[in-house]
Amino acid sequence: MTRKLEGNGLWESSRMILPQYRERIVRAAAERDAKPEAVLHEDRLEEIAEAVKRSLALGLTVRLELRQEEEHAAEGIVVDASPLQGMLRLRQESGRVRQIAYRHITGASLKEW
Repeated sequence: MTRKLEGNGLWESSRMILPQYRERIVRAAAERDAKPEAVLHEDRLEEIAEAVKRSLALGLTVRLELRQEEEHAAEGIVVDASPLQGMLRLRQESGRVRQIAYRHITGASLKEW
């Protein structure tokens, strides 16, 4: 008990969330989780699969359009693709390998030189 009252513990132990703020937090979380994911057309899915396959086989750079809010696109060479797991690994120019879920991909195109 005394440890809670040391340093910043007095302030930390006395914080509370007002009911209206809690409601807003819960409502925002529900809205964020309730966003329906767009269903891609079969032709679009085939374009994505073909671009990923060619990048993996030939080492070509592919540009993937993503539905995530933080980043809208990623570029690199596909080094591993696992449709059963729903993931692919993309090596970017910086050398960083990034895992991307297929469900986050909305489009793909090969970068032509």
